[in-house]
Amino acid sequence: MKKILEFTFAFIVIAFLLGSLAGFFLDRPVFLSYVYSDSMTPTINRGDLFLMNPLAKNFEVGDIIVFHRRDGWTVHRVFAVTDEGFITKGDNNVATDQQDGLYPPVNNSDVAGKVVVLLGKPLVLRGGGNLIQSLRARLSNVYAIVVLLIVGAFLTFSGDSKRKKRVKYYRVSIRTLYAVASVMIVAGFLFVTVASWGTLAFSYSSTLAGGQRDGWYLPGSTFDKNLSVENKALYPFYYFISGDGERAQLLGPTFFRIGGGSSVEVPVHVTVPEDTKIYREEFQVWSYPAILPASLVIFLYSFSPYLPFVAYALLISAVLLAFYHLAGISEGDVLRIRKRRGSILSKVLGDG
Repeated sequence: MKKILEFTFAFIVIAFLLGSLAGFFLDRPVFLSYVYSDSMTPTINRGDLFLMNPLAKNFEVGDIIVFHRRDGWTVHRVFAVTDEGFITKGDNNVATDQQDGLYPPVNNSDVAGKVVVLLGKPLVLRGGGNLIQSLRARLSNVYAIVVLLIVGAFLTFSGDSKRKKRVKYYRVSIRTLYAVASVMIVAGFLFVTVASWGTLAFSYSSTLAGGQRDGWYLPGSTFDKNLSVENKALYPFYYFISGDGERAQLLGPTFFRIGGGSSVEVPVHVTVPEDTKIYREEFQVWSYPAILPASLVIFLYSFSPYLPFVAYALLISAVLLAFYHLAGISEGDVLRIRKRRGSILSKVLGDG
């Protein structure tokens, strides 16, 4: 029983670390996330760290969900459920996110998970997000790799090494396991990259009272505005900005390489329409990890935003294949899971 508990605990730790690291480096919430604003105060305050369940599928009124909208990831409460999707609202906000058409209803596909609640209150670590932000600014990938190696060593060398007679084994091909794991790694990488795509958006008013408040402009006038593209991940990313319209045009380059934790200002020129009302401008942001030559990514992107994924998939597959050969895994290697009363012990052995 002790061995089963050890194995289960180690498996949970590995799954938690891998999921959290994926979100940590590619800026997608997986198990943990933290709040950037005061919209959920006092339930979850700015800088609080909270635990989320990424496997949750069914959401009801009152649930606190983490979802992606045009301007990034948001944690708000489900205010209502409609045929078009979820109506959401921050506990500290007066209006819902969808009021006046500012944001569309949230679909299930936009939701990354649900905040874990215990006894009616979300599980949060007050101020924990501020610590994470500080660590992200200082730590490098080396530390994450060290953590994984330590946990991996724990799994590899823990357990009883004594030989037992008359023991039955379950045999699983290492080659098959490696192939399945490789497919999952490639698919997970592509999925998380797509999830990092977003939209730069801003609103303004065409009104005869232009200039009296910030964001109010006279009909027919023009103004310039800077939009900030921020890479919150540790690793550098390539960014493409698109979406010029009749009212708003991008000034300057539309491709950037942004280092981890850095940002770039994108200038936009806007011509205010004659009709007096509120307008919203949007620009699509496509991002890719900077692990391939920029010229190659730009060339592939010119055909389709999805085409660079072919090059990324080939690169990751090549690395995994090289590691497979360097590890010396042969067709005869099997994972033999020895089953005995009260414990489970795994070994990697050759047929010889």
